[in-house]
Formats: sequence, C-alpha cells, structure tokens
Amino acid sequence: MDGLGEGRPLRLALAASLAEHPGIGPKERRHAAAASRAVARWLRVVDAALIRAGAPKVIPADRALLRYLAWRVAVEGEAPDEAAHDLRLPGPRRPRAISDQDVLRVAHAMPRPGSEGPLAFDHEGRALSVPSDPAVALGLRGSVPDDFARKLLRDLGAKEATACLQALNRDARLTLRVNVARAGREEVRAALAAAGIAAEPGDGPWSLRVEDRASLFDSAPLREGLAEVQDESSQRVVEVCRPGKGKRWLDLCAGSGGKALGLAALGAEVTAWDAIARRLADLPRRARRAGVEVGVSRERPSGPFDGVLVDAPCSGSGALSREPDARWRIDDAAVTRYGETQAAVLRVGAGLVAPRGALVFATCSIFREEGEWVVEPFLAENPGFRLVSEERRWPQRDPGAGFYVARFERRAAGARPRGRTRLTGHGAAR
Repeated sequence: MDGLGEGRPLRLALAASLAEHPGIGPKERRHAAAASRAVARWLRVVDAALIRAGAPKVIPADRALLRYLAWRVAVEGEAPDEAAHDLRLPGPRRPRAISDQDVLRVAHAMPRPGSEGPLAFDHEGRALSVPSDPAVALGLRGSVPDDFARKLLRDLGAKEATACLQALNRDARLTLRVNVARAGREEVRAALAAAGIAAEPGDGPWSLRVEDRASLFDSAPLREGLAEVQDESSQRVVEVCRPGKGKRWLDLCAGSGGKALGLAALGAEVTAWDAIARRLADLPRRARRAGVEVGVSRERPSGPFDGVLVDAPCSGSGALSREPDARWRIDDAAVTRYGETQAAVLRVGAGLVAPRGALVFATCSIFREEGEWVVEPFLAENPGFRLVSEERRWPQRDPGAGFYVARFERRAAGARPRGRTRLTGHGAAR
C-alpha cells in the first residue's frame, strides 16, 4: 500500500509487490488485494483520520501499516483493540519503526464512522463538524478530490452527488456478456449452474450477473468462449451501435477489444485498432476462442466503414468501482486534456464513416466535460452528422459503470441539414 496516491496505478504496484513474495498463499493474496483496493479508495479519509488521531510521522512501511489500520477502524468501524492486535509483530526482529503500543494508541484515537459514512464521530463518540465548503465536505466524506466533488455538485446536487459517490465506492459487480454467436443467455446460465456458479440476468439482453467468482474463470463457459467478463455499461455501448450482420465496423480505440468482440458476435465485420498496439496483443486468441473474426489493424484504418465506434480515452471517473485509485489522478487539468483528446479522436472517427453510416461516441466518465460538452461543438462543426440518441448512465441509477454514449448518423451525400436536433435517449435527462 506504500505509494498510494503518488501516481502509479494500483494494479501495477500490487502485481509487482505480490511477485516479490511468491510464498504468500492464495487467501493472503486475495486479502492483500482487497485491502489495498480499499485503502486506495478511502485514501483521503484514512489520511484525515490519521491526522485527527495524532499519528506520528513514520517511514513508508509504517505509513502503509497505519493506513491499513485507519481503514479498518475509521472506515469499517472495527474495534480498535482487535485491529491493533492483528498488526502486532512477534519476536525480536521488527521490520518497522513504530511500536505496538503506538499502533494501539493511534487506533484508540481514530474517528469513527456513522450511518452515512466515515468521519462521523470522534473517538469519544462526539459528532464531528462538517467543512463549510460543500465541495470539501463531499470530497472528504466521499474520498475524492475537491475538483471531482465540485463537478458532481454542479451536475447532480448534494443528494444525488452523495449517492453517486456511494455507488462508486462499492466494489464493482462482476458481469458477463453472453457470446450470442455461439450460445443463448439461458444456455450459459445453465452451464454456470452446472459448475456450481449462480448467475442471474442483468439489464442488458446478453448480460449475466455473477456473485461468486471463485471458480468462474475455470468454468466451461469462460474457457470455451461462451461468455466474457464485461461491464453492463460497456455492453450497452455495443447495443447502441446496432451493428447489423455483414456491416463493416471499426472499433477505433479498441483497448483490449471487448467491445470489438461484442460487435463481431452480432455479425458485424469488425476491424480493431488502438493507438497503443500492445493492448490488442491478446485479441486474436480471444476471437478464436469466441468463434468470431476480428481484424486487428497495425495501421490506422482509412475507411469508409458502415459504423465507427469511438470509445475515447477518458478520466475513468465512472469506473472507480473497478479502478479505485484512478480518482487521485483526476483533476481539472486532466479532465480538460481528456476532453480535447476526445474531440480530436471523434473528428478522426467521423472522417471514416460512410454516407448514411453510424458514429458512436462513448466515454467511461461521469463528467459532462467528457460527454455532452464534447458532442455540442462537434455537432456545430459537422452539419453532415445528426445526433440520433444520447445516454448518460449514472452509477447510482443504472447498473455498471458511469458512462456517456451518443449515436450519430451521417447524412447522405449532398443532403442538407434541416436544422440541428438534439435528441435524448434512455438515461440522458434523468
């Protein structure tokens, strides 16, 4: 947990740390991963709790230990004696500077959570005062930067912004996309049940929600390519594309290729491209397993295509349930840079769409700067496209990550626009 909040993605830091300790068992690895994700999620809260508890300035290894302690006491509400006892080290060798007595003292001085979240009471049970600035108060209680909180208050108001952060601060639910090129949803559900894995239909037409992932990845449906792990909002993006059998589609910012596989499963002839080519290295193998064809282009395709999906680089603010540490890399400057990149990539994608073709723009963001505010100038500058639908999926209202998705259609060659129309789809104005 050392280094959290200092810019290195948690998944990379955790993988490197576990690789250095190959003797750690599976149970301990799972706990280390879960605890690290939790501390990353609640980093602002645990650091504030340590300040309030008068924790001493310590070496990095001790700081990681105290942050773990603060998560257990100040966020999870565990008894101080129990949490401190679990951190005691036996024997004369001590790989840390802080004593067991100091750990216990800090644990007892920690603030306690309440029904609405952490930092509700001091260690003696007295209610803690709330910062006068609403953005600071929301950011502190929800463990996000003030800029992040301010945007939510602007777009949602206090009640909904709080609910949004509560949703983002829960672990993401694991969802599968059924590979309809080879199986139906009930068929896959029955196969999972035969493997002892309970699943239930999600909101989307191909989604299955799974609670217990213990033996999931060794089960026949995943090994044989009958299903892939994919967030419900990501599945919705594929659904909005409506690719159609035999239509030529380009996944312009394909990443690892999950949406490209979804398009291909619906019968589209798919080409995948990404500016970082190594992300697509495993896609051919996954496509063979799924029984579909996806072309991986080394050069940026020239088109035209019947449809182009632009799942643009973004802040990832809507996916904090999966990447909890990403919040510490999001500020106003980063959001502005992402918005500029999205506008540029959207223009590139538009240039590859055939007349009467479709252009779908998506971001895994809950900020309007990475959705509506990119689309509005695009429409003004590109009268050859019309907005057919747009959706904003909020994590407190819809299953899956927070997302924005818009579908455009290119007018026929020579057609004149009849004025700019802005249509809203499911979720856009709720």
